[in-house]
Amino acid sequence: ELQLIQDMVNESEMYSMKYVMVDFPGNQCTRGYYLKRIEHFFANCDKDVAMLWYTGAAERGTGNWCFKDGVITFQDVFELYLNHLRGKVVYLVCDCSYSGKWRDECVKKYDDIGIGACGHYSKQQSIMLKILTSCKSDQEAYELLYPQDSVKVDEEKKSLFFLGKELRSGQTPRSFGSTRVRCKNGREGPCQTDISWKWGDALLGHLVYLVRGKDRGKAAWHYVLVDEEK
Repeated sequence: ELQLIQDMVNESEMYSMKYVMVDFPGNQCTRGYYLKRIEHFFANCDKDVAMLWYTGAAERGTGNWCFKDGVITFQDVFELYLNHLRGKVVYLVCDCSYSGKWRDECVKKYDDIGIGACGHYSKQQSIMLKILTSCKSDQEAYELLYPQDSVKVDEEKKSLFFLGKELRSGQTPRSFGSTRVRCKNGREGPCQTDISWKWGDALLGHLVYLVRGKDRGKAAWHYVLVDEEK
């Protein structure tokens, strides 16, 4: 799987492989060691866009990354981002079981901070995370399937792009892109959305759609609550 990831990164021109940390029986390192390596990567990143990709074992129910003496949590990585890379775009790729939980945690973190559900507000707060997970919070991930089925190289733009389609195993990738502008004014215009509109409402299935149609032959508007998770 590591070789597949390296090949795709090398084929793209947007990214280059800077650090590769391999943890396997006989060569296992501590949680603290990997946190220090992530901190070093963030603190010394001289690009406007960075990517941290984890593939490996995860804790059931949390999606936390497992190491021989403990786990790395979303909060651990988020704090390192705030301390060292705030203001830059970071792709956080989690190819592990229950990884969708990190996506949910990230969305909740944005809502707790009070960042409105539009990229304009994320930019104003200088917190610009994009999180991509290989499955939902209650699903297990299978080796190799995510990079094989859901990650491709855009031949024209020479960059990686991630598909959200269901994988052969039945696992469903999830994503959260806080830099996405969700109002009509585009990236440069003032935001049209209310800052009270939360990311959790926008992404986690609490959406109300206005549907125009007819009711007993007369024009009517219907409001429909949609659960996007289902």
